[in-house]
Amino acid sequence: MALTFLHLFGGFVYLLMGGDLLVRGAVALSRRWRLSPMVVGVTIVALGTSAPELFVSVGAALTGHPGIAMGNVVGSNVANSLLVTGTLVLLVPLAAGAGREQLDASVMIAASLLLVIVAWDGEIGGTAGSILLVGLGLFLVRQIRVGRRHAAPEKPSGERLEWVLGLPSRSWMIVLLIGVGATWLPLGANLLVEAAAEIAGHYGVSEEVIGLSLVALGTSLPELATVVVAAARRQLDVAIGNVIGSNILNILAIMGAAAVFAPQAIEVPPRFFWLDFPVMLASALAIGACVFFDRRMGRRWGIALLTTYGAYLILMFAI
Repeated sequence: MALTFLHLFGGFVYLLMGGDLLVRGAVALSRRWRLSPMVVGVTIVALGTSAPELFVSVGAALTGHPGIAMGNVVGSNVANSLLVTGTLVLLVPLAAGAGREQLDASVMIAASLLLVIVAWDGEIGGTAGSILLVGLGLFLVRQIRVGRRHAAPEKPSGERLEWVLGLPSRSWMIVLLIGVGATWLPLGANLLVEAAAEIAGHYGVSEEVIGLSLVALGTSLPELATVVVAAARRQLDVAIGNVIGSNILNILAIMGAAAVFAPQAIEVPPRFFWLDFPVMLASALAIGACVFFDRRMGRRWGIALLTTYGAYLILMFAI
């Protein structure tokens, strides 16, 4: 088992490093498109930090571990809403913005409901996955149009994002970062999925629980790292945009791709309907409520979110 845990650790390392390089390269590339920081956070940064979930879930579905694929998507969304957002507002109280942020929160809630709907018959097949991917296409087209319309001046926007991510400026460096990141991500995903499946079998824990907890926590580390750095630099539009965008992409892109490429329909165990889906929906609604009504998330919210996540983990392993 020692070697298995070493493979697990190695998988996390490759995923973190690959995701970090991909994020830096993607954001540097987006700066040339003159997209605003909020839109970059919701799309480009979110795509990059969700890349570990993408490779893990699609890899798990292709290699016959659908429980890890499903658990990783749902567990990552719960971790983003409760753990990552809770950590963010503990560091810096968050005043929600208007307009685009409210619309993005609405899309996040709608995507969460859509996942429950397409999974209602107990499985997610190719047709359901295609529906999710169509939703992804519509979301990305809308984000690019909004980003073009509200583009910030190139120099100030680039400076703000450089403070957060340390962006390269040369074209060959951008290509190199994206290329290396895209290479390391599938390598890390393969190590992580195989190790997680072996650990689940050894300790008698279902693959769904491993996906919801250990794997989801590991693949959510890029989001956590990004929001901590963004909060330290007071770049809260990038931070909250990353959380909301990652949740949207986890469902539409990752679950959609996993369902389309899986050799057979991904089964959804009953436990998801009475525990995991309700927690995912409630946490998304909590973020949405703050964006729409309170317009501020203080440290009390952070404590509440982190406490809820701890209780969820305990309940997950207790049942």
